[in-house]
Amino acid sequence: MMSNDRLLAFVDCNIVIECLFAPMHPANAIAVLAANKHLDLVTCNLVIEDIEAEIIDRATQADDLGVIDVYAQFLKQIRLKVMPDPTSSLVKETLHKYLGIMRHRADIPVLASAIEIGPNLILSDNRKHFNDLVAERSGIPICSSEEFLALLMSGSARERLGSKS
Repeated sequence: MMSNDRLLAFVDCNIVIECLFAPMHPANAIAVLAANKHLDLVTCNLVIEDIEAEIIDRATQADDLGVIDVYAQFLKQIRLKVMPDPTSSLVKETLHKYLGIMRHRADIPVLASAIEIGPNLILSDNRKHFNDLVAERSGIPICSSEEFLALLMSGSARERLGSKS
């Protein structure tokens, strides 16, 4: 269950991938915050499909399919809420408005979903595509996992990211 007292973060696929394959990556601290109900995480089906494709690719290359079981348990632990993908009309509208500054057409539906959900922030370690211009235009702050943790440590996360209450 989501809470109005916690920040709501839309997560891009690279945040989950880093948690699964890079144990010392800052994204793992975000997972701990979510698992301990200090942060709510949300994403869309498209992101889940990207995560699963990457997991299968990496697992088959390493000949270790055990990560698939770890992934299923991990999603439960972090309480990731998965929302339906955006409508085609919203994707077209987002494409028209953001393609010039987002640089990667495949990220447009993900951005459309985030805009529709309206989180406090978007977490993505792909800051080339999910950049400050996209954040400014959408009105949704975008942080890498490291930037988000620094913001939390500074004590100004609530002030800078707002609240969904």
